[in-house]
Amino acid sequence: MGNQQWAMKEFEVLRNELNDRISFLHRTINLAMVFWFVSVIALFCFISCGLSYDLLITFVLMVTIAIDLLAFNYQSNQNSLESIAKYIYEVVRPRVIETTGQDILEWEMYFAVQKRPFRYESALKVFPFVLPSLIPVSLLVLKVPMDRLQMALAWVNVVFLFIMIENFRYKLRRVK
Repeated sequence: MGNQQWAMKEFEVLRNELNDRISFLHRTINLAMVFWFVSVIALFCFISCGLSYDLLITFVLMVTIAIDLLAFNYQSNQNSLESIAKYIYEVVRPRVIETTGQDILEWEMYFAVQKRPFRYESALKVFPFVLPSLIPVSLLVLKVPMDRLQMALAWVNVVFLFIMIENFRYKLRRVK
């Protein structure tokens, strides 16, 4: 297989990987939103059924941990996606230009310019992951009475929130 064919095949495989990861990220965001919506409905059902205050607090704290774990999955895939894209841009693209004289990223460059006015809105797509984590922080700040298990769950949530914020800082750095 010649250099030109090899470079184009590598681009094709990596581009397909990017497409799959982008689809997965969108599904993860949708899943987080659906999960949160279903959890809110369940919470209202529990309240209307007279579930005890302790069980309600425990339920809310466990749901936020589940969303945190979903966020970590999102972040891991987002970082992989960006690494693949950087490799395509810095390694594969120059190889293809050298062997074919064509820029394989013309569409991506055009799209990036078109997307630029919406960069702040794009950064907001992480809110379905971050906002639920503010509930345990609120419970702690408001000094809502909690038992030991609930306190432990709340503090696990706080730790996860700080890890999540640290992991999402790359989004803030990219918004220019």
